[in-house]
Amino acid sequence: MPNKHPHYVVAVALLLITLSVNISMPLFRVYGAEAGMNNTQIALVLAAYIMGMLPCYVFLGGLSDKTGRKPVMIVSVICALASTVIITMFPNVYALIISRVLQGVALGLSMGCGTAYMSELLQPDQLATTKAANLASLFTSFGFGGGALATTIVLLMHFSLVPVTYYILIAVTFTGLLFVLFLPAVPPIGGSLLRLPYFPKGSFPVNLAIAICWAANGVVIAIIPGQLAKYGLTIYGGFCLVLINWSGALLQPFIRHVNPVAAVRTGFFLVPVGFGLVVLGCYINELLVILAGTCIMGIAAYGYSFMGGLNIISNLGGVQKARAVSGYMFYGYIGFGIPAIFLGYLADRFSILNSLVFFEVLIVLLSVYLFLTFTKNGSSLPAEESR
Repeated sequence: MPNKHPHYVVAVALLLITLSVNISMPLFRVYGAEAGMNNTQIALVLAAYIMGMLPCYVFLGGLSDKTGRKPVMIVSVICALASTVIITMFPNVYALIISRVLQGVALGLSMGCGTAYMSELLQPDQLATTKAANLASLFTSFGFGGGALATTIVLLMHFSLVPVTYYILIAVTFTGLLFVLFLPAVPPIGGSLLRLPYFPKGSFPVNLAIAICWAANGVVIAIIPGQLAKYGLTIYGGFCLVLINWSGALLQPFIRHVNPVAAVRTGFFLVPVGFGLVVLGCYINELLVILAGTCIMGIAAYGYSFMGGLNIISNLGGVQKARAVSGYMFYGYIGFGIPAIFLGYLADRFSILNSLVFFEVLIVLLSVYLFLTFTKNGSSLPAEESR
């Protein structure tokens, strides 16, 4: 089974892995409610994904360098496939926890490996690294949102604890695994297995900015469906995730040409505005306002803030660029998981709306602080770092 364009096979593998991550997201609240879970516990289920991903992402960053890209990609796709099989066979929140951990492992192992693999397969193209990064960004963005979108549409037509999208993804992922098995093997480049994140001087405002962006997104995914459930709109939480992922991803080609300092500053404005609209939509029970807010948040989280911050961190990292980017992503994923658990606790104690208002105030205060801090630090970046 020869692969005529092997780099596209790797890109599709990343797509399949990210599809598995959120294929069951529209049913998180339903599975949790059946088990009698509160907001805090459901947020912990969401964070199980981070528990699987971060150890692989942080401590096994050099695994594919040491063993080769192909074996790591095979293991990643197998983990993604297993995660979907488990939730299909056992459609409950406890199986979902195991599934989420496997999804985290699949993503943690594959992101850096897949991008590097595509870059090596595209050699000797002078733009191999850029093309690989763009493909990884595009395919994973569509994967993160696509799984949730497909399940949401199916559930709106026919509700089921095991929607047909689960079976389709199992079949497609198994087929994708067969193609991955026949990818050409690239000799390992060697190096240390353990690659701890690196936080270069001046990176804190940028790292904190992406943590806040992704924290807002994690809160929307974990908490907002609980508010929508009060009006019988739980399933529509899937559209929130789609807008968060796709709105920023679709703008990435444009944002790449924007000054990174200006891009990050734009994010300081977009996140509190977007989350504020989400809070307002929950208060007035208006789904379209909530969706508009998630769209604006996505433009920052996977557009302006993400792309601008990635550019700046890459430059600040110098020869330690890869480790600096790992530090950047580390902040982002910690932000994605931890605040949602805290907000879940507040929601259980003081109501969802009160917890969202509290988080909005916190976002505004931190955004003002970051803008002032970043204006000072960002304006002093060398010219080549700001292009």
